[in-house]
Amino acid sequence: MAGGGTAEGMKVSDVFILVGISILVAGFVMHAWVDSEILTNEPGEAAVLEKSVILMKNDKLLIDLDVEPKGVEVTVVFGLEEYQLMPIGDIDNLEYEFTAKEGGEHLVFIEVSERFTPDGVVEGEVLIDVQRSLMFDFIVYPLGALLLSFGLYKRKEEKSAEAIDAKIS
Repeated sequence: MAGGGTAEGMKVSDVFILVGISILVAGFVMHAWVDSEILTNEPGEAAVLEKSVILMKNDKLLIDLDVEPKGVEVTVVFGLEEYQLMPIGDIDNLEYEFTAKEGGEHLVFIEVSERFTPDGVVEGEVLIDVQRSLMFDFIVYPLGALLLSFGLYKRKEEKSAEAIDAKIS
């Protein structure tokens, strides 16, 4: 230790507790963290976003668009399928849901036309979320819980085996 002090060695139970909690927190961050993409354009050209996603068969891809100004023409291409939507009136959010027919890397192409905007500028936010059909990515939670519970069990076992110091007067 840096000041000339001494420290006990790290116990096995502490290692299992640390690793178990780290896996649980990392799994939570992995599933909760969904970034949105900013969608902007220059006047006279369409706002375009290209994103590559890796999906397994029957995974769902959810796309949520929040675009200003309202009522613009939106084209979404997922794989070889093209969808075009032109909302009528004030629609706040445009939502698309795609199901992957086969596994692999899929290209998502979103284009928002500037044709119906007064100044030709489109601003918006795109949220792309994947819902897995198989729960392979949730295996981290039981693994982390198992390591954490084993570490707590080992700590309890180590505490019961410790020598008790008593001062008899």
